Amino acid sequence: MKRKHQALFIILLLYVSLQAIWWLYNIYELSIQVKPAQDMNRNFYMIMGEGGVFFLILTTGFFLTYRSLRKEIEVGNQQKNFLLAITHELKTPIASLKLYLQTLVKRDLPQEKQKEILGKSIKDADRLNELVENILLVTKIDDNGLPLSIEELDLSLMMETITLKMLESSGKKVTAEFFIQPDVKFNGDKDAFHSIISNLISNALKYTPEKSSMCVTLVQKDGETALSISDEGVGVPMQESEKIFEKFYRSGNEETRSQKGTGLGLYIVKKMVEQHNGMVQVKANKPKGSIFVASFR
Repeated sequence: MKRKHQALFIILLLYVSLQAIWWLYNIYELSIQVKPAQDMNRNFYMIMGEGGVFFLILTTGFFLTYRSLRKEIEVGNQQKNFLLAITHELKTPIASLKLYLQTLVKRDLPQEKQKEILGKSIKDADRLNELVENILLVTKIDDNGLPLSIEELDLSLMMETITLKMLESSGKKVTAEFFIQPDVKFNGDKDAFHSIISNLISNALKYTPEKSSMCVTLVQKDGETALSISDEGVGVPMQESEKIFEKFYRSGNEETRSQKGTGLGLYIVKKMVEQHNGMVQVKANKPKGSIFVASFR
């Protein structure tokens, strides 16, 4: 359907352009017939000037219309991909939870096995809760912005605690290297910074291969506080370094598209960082991977 719309748009543009040329030609012919020969050059330039202005306005209108149409198509594709991703993200833990519960109900399992299944069920429930919280958070951000409750935060403790918890729950064999300056304090919203850190850690764990390492860094110097998460994953193409912070956007790299995700995590990070008058950016991690840096003053 979208291709049909684009084809109709191009056909309409060609038709109007040909009509404009035909209009200019007819006026030119008429000017030759009704005007003396010595006025022909003046009339020709006058007609061509008027026609050029008309054609310029027409072309500008079509260009703006086409750009708007293309933007709507891109947004529509992103929303479609988001719905597909969110459906998959919801179905997977729900299916796992159902299977675990059915196993507990139908089988008489040893206590240790029951504890193992219950532990996995809790992880799936946490995953569902995190997904729902992100969706609600994006809704609040897009509505009127998230109201902040400012308090003094111990970022050093928060970063280490969140990272270790997420590493354990992920089940991935990834080594975490900590370069966290002790007793870093910052005035901010606790929930917002929890979301910033957890989404950056989640993003790194998602793309970091097994038996690799990630680096968690926190420094405070000269009134500036900076936290960064580096990984050894597939990295981010330079041309997409800004787009990845847009809502619903997912990298065009097939290796990254195959990973789970909704395209909301980095969008939330950017908005939360900006609400604290900070900035977030992504850099290349040599020889491979990415470094996400959020800095505040």
